[in-house]
Amino acid sequence: MESHGRAAERLVDQRIRAALPADAFHLYPNAEWLGSMRDGGPPRDGEADLVIVHAEHGILVLEVKSGFPSRDSAGRWWIGGLALDQGPFAQAMRSKHQLVRKLAEMADWPPRTEPRAGHAIALPDVDLASLPRGHVLLGADAPRELVLDAEALETPESIRRWVEGAYAYWLGDGSRGVLLGALGVRLLDELLAPTWALHRLVRGHIEDDRADLLAASREQALIVSRTRSLRRLEVVGPAGSGKSMLAAEKARRLAREGYRTLLACFNQRLATSLIHELEEAPAPAGLDVTTFHRLCERLGTAAGVLPARPDPIPQGWWDETLPGALGAAIDAMPAGRYHAVVVDEGQDFEARWFELLQRLLVDPGDVFWVFHDPGQALIRADVVAGLGLERHELFENHRNPESIAALAGRFYRGGEEVFALRETGRRHTLITAESGDETLEALRKTLHRLVEEERVSPWRIAVLSGVTPMASGVWRHRRFGNAVLCNEALHDDGRSKGLPPEDVPDEPDEVLFETIRRFKGMEREVVVLVELPITGERLDELLYVGLTRATTELAVIAPPELARRLA
Repeated sequence: MESHGRAAERLVDQRIRAALPADAFHLYPNAEWLGSMRDGGPPRDGEADLVIVHAEHGILVLEVKSGFPSRDSAGRWWIGGLALDQGPFAQAMRSKHQLVRKLAEMADWPPRTEPRAGHAIALPDVDLASLPRGHVLLGADAPRELVLDAEALETPESIRRWVEGAYAYWLGDGSRGVLLGALGVRLLDELLAPTWALHRLVRGHIEDDRADLLAASREQALIVSRTRSLRRLEVVGPAGSGKSMLAAEKARRLAREGYRTLLACFNQRLATSLIHELEEAPAPAGLDVTTFHRLCERLGTAAGVLPARPDPIPQGWWDETLPGALGAAIDAMPAGRYHAVVVDEGQDFEARWFELLQRLLVDPGDVFWVFHDPGQALIRADVVAGLGLERHELFENHRNPESIAALAGRFYRGGEEVFALRETGRRHTLITAESGDETLEALRKTLHRLVEEERVSPWRIAVLSGVTPMASGVWRHRRFGNAVLCNEALHDDGRSKGLPPEDVPDEPDEVLFETIRRFKGMEREVVVLVELPITGERLDELLYVGLTRATTELAVIAPPELARRLA
């Protein structure tokens, strides 16, 4: 059953709330806070039965006492036969001072200023007119203007008159206290009526996800064992199905079994990552990990059939000169061949490249495995299906949380039905921003949220751009608040340093900047996509690749037209 005192507090709140315009007055019943009464003092519990707030008039703290109060000659207050430890005016005054101090401690409140504030009491069960004739005061510290009695509570008009009178009493000539204004009202609203919802920090999600990803990697590794006897195989699967991990594991096992093995991919960054991963294993002797073009350059140079690298490098160097040099080197150096070739990112390889790689085998029947995903064919059409290899299909996306996988799946053009195994809540954020300064500011806020609020280590974050490094305003800007973007493979102007994969140094513990195209085959716990085009050839493939890089959290900063497609 509700106590008499609580019922009186509720009655006062309801009647005042009904009488005052809601757009001008904010009411906070049973307000509580924790704060000190002096600098360096211990924190004390603060509370008020009712706090009334107005942007111009200020704060009015109200203490409500039910029943029939009395006061003796010593100044002690009584309710019925029970003596109060502290009088209601003293309680209200103490609460007022605590609340004002608490407001002043908030970071956004102007320093060294106090708002307009006052205190009063409510005695809803009695009438001041019942005082004996000749009594004009409840005490020198208890002016009648600051007592809301039953008579004043009778009508909305009488309540408004009393509230106006109480504020006028404290306001006087207006020389004391500053206006609360919209800022003060907002701060008090945050303090006395906060709305919030707890969630797991992204940092925590990363730790939670690690066990799932490790379990998935063990399950995927079984595929290598089950297909061990197959010598010529294409493994096709969507992003997140573990193709790069399987390719590395297959190459490692072949090398351990004594096969001279080549693991080739398209992207420099993926090759660097694979090299570092295999070095930690450690990698067995007889295993070469590199990109296709680096392989051409290395063997062409060793055979003396590759001309000097031009500066600047024309596209023909990659398309014609390097593959031609590899073909000549194979004929000139028969001893440089392999017993096994494993290809990752096969969808980006030309048919001619596959012919060259198969010529690198000691025997045409030696091991030749190709991992690919037609849905990630950013450079050219996927030709792996035409190589005549036995086919093994993967359908499960182990990498991406369910919400991210569902978003990316709308842009998947691989032809397979993908199953996202990691059931989670929403793990992606869509931010609409125009190109240029608006995108840069959105990125600054996003990185601040991730690093400062969600407590993500910077090195767990990758910012991926949809444009080339030389065209990227994000790379030119580089610093976003306390977050600094890094990429050891790029010059400050975005030009590639031309480093072979094995010579790219470890990145510092900063936020990685990379392009979506160069990050294909890679993953990061947290990914932020920026500078996304709204039109262009293979746009869906680009979006699919970018959206599937995150293992825990994804943020997409997109121009309005693209944001509507992603919403």
